[in-house]
Amino acid sequence: MASTEPEHLPAVVSVRLVAGRELRTRLGSAGFTVGTLVTMVIVGILVLLPSFLGGDDTKTVAVVGLSQAQRAALGSDGMPGGRPDIKPMENEAEARQLVKDEDVAGTVIADASGLRITIGKKSDSALGDALNARLGQQALADELTSRGVNPAAVADAVDTVSVTYLKDDAGGTQRVVLAYVVSMILFTQIIGSGAAVAQGVVEEKSTRVIEILLAKVRPTPLLVGKVIGIGTLGLIQLVAVAVTGVATASIAGTVAIESTIIEVAGASLAWYLLGYAFYGFVYGGVGSMVSRQEELAGLTVPLQLLNSAALVAAVLGLQDIGANWLAVLSYIPPFSAIIVPMRMAGGVATPFEIIAPALILLLSTAAVAWLGGIVYNRSILNTGKRVKLAQALRRG
Repeated sequence: MASTEPEHLPAVVSVRLVAGRELRTRLGSAGFTVGTLVTMVIVGILVLLPSFLGGDDTKTVAVVGLSQAQRAALGSDGMPGGRPDIKPMENEAEARQLVKDEDVAGTVIADASGLRITIGKKSDSALGDALNARLGQQALADELTSRGVNPAAVADAVDTVSVTYLKDDAGGTQRVVLAYVVSMILFTQIIGSGAAVAQGVVEEKSTRVIEILLAKVRPTPLLVGKVIGIGTLGLIQLVAVAVTGVATASIAGTVAIESTIIEVAGASLAWYLLGYAFYGFVYGGVGSMVSRQEELAGLTVPLQLLNSAALVAAVLGLQDIGANWLAVLSYIPPFSAIIVPMRMAGGVATPFEIIAPALILLLSTAAVAWLGGIVYNRSILNTGKRVKLAQALRRG
């Protein structure tokens, strides 16, 4: 007697066909195109934001009565905030007025009593110290020269101490902005792609399309194909956004962190895949438990709150990206997909703090994918009343 069991496609073929269908259906949609373009514009603006906020940090110092050698010493490299602009003036009162009006950062005035330095703001105290040190060095050089001693030879003799910097924190403001951009994009991308999986499952179930699909495709390959297809779409969108960010940083000339942006962009793509895989199968299982879109919102609230908690932690962590509590949270799977790349953008994550959370998230993803598959298999054909999670897990 012939078997009445429907003949299903091989699992690999099923996954490929379902993923391709999801990709083709959504890739050409107006929502995808508009959403991608809007996100690219926002990222471009955020990448440029530090340069606008930072403005021109070059300090101007008005000088009166200084020699050419003294002016050259003050205008050389190595000063706090970069090389200052030296503004020679003839009138001491006018120079002091410029400081009061905050048109210049400070003044250096030479008269019969000696050299006097005036700085307008206490926040520029480092500039005052540097000006004092440079003038002292120049005075010493002049004295050595007058005694027939080569100042350069003396400088070489005493310059025997080298300074080693353990961490390069150049571009601090840009790094904070970059960390914020990374956390926001990953949050919206993960939660958006996950929600798309759940909505797609409910749509197929409510229109009874699922019954046609299951005639040829088994439930597990169907769910895997849907997760892969929508995840690939999200990855394409994220790549476009990452390219926009890197290109904008390169064109804008943010040299201090350009290499960091490239590294973080690549890491963000990898962490998106890890985070999306974790949530994607959960959203798929949740979507199979209901038959109407309006029922879905209530079930996905806990997932949205969980992902939102990770974003809140990331935003709070911007005040101190190297905080211990943030490092601890980065090992917890629901949080790691957003916090780890954010800490990488901030330049504080060690290799262990990247690899260990990734392995934990991989293992956790395998576990939730298994559970999500069980719920999906046992709930997808159930129509009408919502299936409770405990019921889905108990069914054999």
